[in-house]
Amino acid sequence: MTTPLLVLTLAYVAVAALLLSLNLATRHPGWVKALAIVLVSLLYFGTWLGYKGIMGWPSGDSMPEDFRVLWITIEDPDKAASAPGHIYYWVRTLDDQGLAVGAPRAYAVPWGEEAAEEAQRALDQMEEGEILNGRRTRGRVSTDPGIDAADDLGSRSVRGQDDSEVDFEFYLIPPPSLPAKLDPIGID
Repeated sequence: MTTPLLVLTLAYVAVAALLLSLNLATRHPGWVKALAIVLVSLLYFGTWLGYKGIMGWPSGDSMPEDFRVLWITIEDPDKAASAPGHIYYWVRTLDDQGLAVGAPRAYAVPWGEEAAEEAQRALDQMEEGEILNGRRTRGRVSTDPGIDAADDLGSRSVRGQDDSEVDFEFYLIPPPSLPAKLDPIGID
């Protein structure tokens, strides 16, 4: 057990003990005591949800506009346990020059057959050593002349945070263009 988790658990126990002692020692009406218990319990739940994001659990937020794909994990649905599947993307945001900046972030996208196939194609490319970027397109067709259509791995539709249709596509990063080497003169 990690130290922050232990400290947080002890803090929860201390607040619950304080609430219990105040409820036993005061002459407030029963509905005030019950309301205090419900409010503190809701705060526990809200704190746990916020703490999950701090611990590095995948975010359900919408993915950045432009991103570098670091890895993809596909979790198929489990029909026996009635558990929905997810596709987890580990990405970094891209700056204006197309360079990855900031810390990596994990995103969870609901599983879908087409989405899983597209993610598997991208994962296969990554396993072959290719570096992939992605971009949110919101249903637009890519018209960027810097991206070769043959390198485009395709796009797929997912639901965004506000339940609007959001498309994103993966594409291979072209190799860097290096300056031409000068022909050495007079070297034997």
